Amino acid sequence: MNTMQTIKQTFLPGARLARALPLIAVCSMLLSACTSTTKVAEHEKSQDDIVVERAQARWAALLSKDLETAYGYYSPGYRSTTSLVDFVFKERTRRVKWESAEYLDHTCMDKTCKIRFKTGFRVDKAVPGMDVYRGNDEVEETWVRPEDEWWFVPPKG
Repeated sequence: MNTMQTIKQTFLPGARLARALPLIAVCSMLLSACTSTTKVAEHEKSQDDIVVERAQARWAALLSKDLETAYGYYSPGYRSTTSLVDFVFKERTRRVKWESAEYLDHTCMDKTCKIRFKTGFRVDKAVPGMDVYRGNDEVEETWVRPEDEWWFVPPKG
């Protein structure tokens, strides 16, 4: 070990820290910039993004048979006239069973959105001699935002 290194280690124990401080400061700034960018991006989600996410979440709940969660996406008006028990009964006894749902597109105007999905379904014993009929269809849903939240409005009937 040479004399200069010995002097630095003996008299300047914080020398390494002093050299590292600028690097630490730069890393801190970069990390804080990443954090604030993420928060801004989440905060600035468009209403279009939010309603599409809710529509996809509703379909995910239906496909996984989590009917209580799916029911939570229906409009307050629907839920005021159809109880959770009635909703679950209707979904479990329907002949058409959903197997898939793929988001296609959407159009929004003010507080209403139309969202299209390509759905896969099956119907057990659809006709005599056929055990299962499988098919695909495009479904257009209506979502409304009367105040601060998007809600699914099922078709009448």
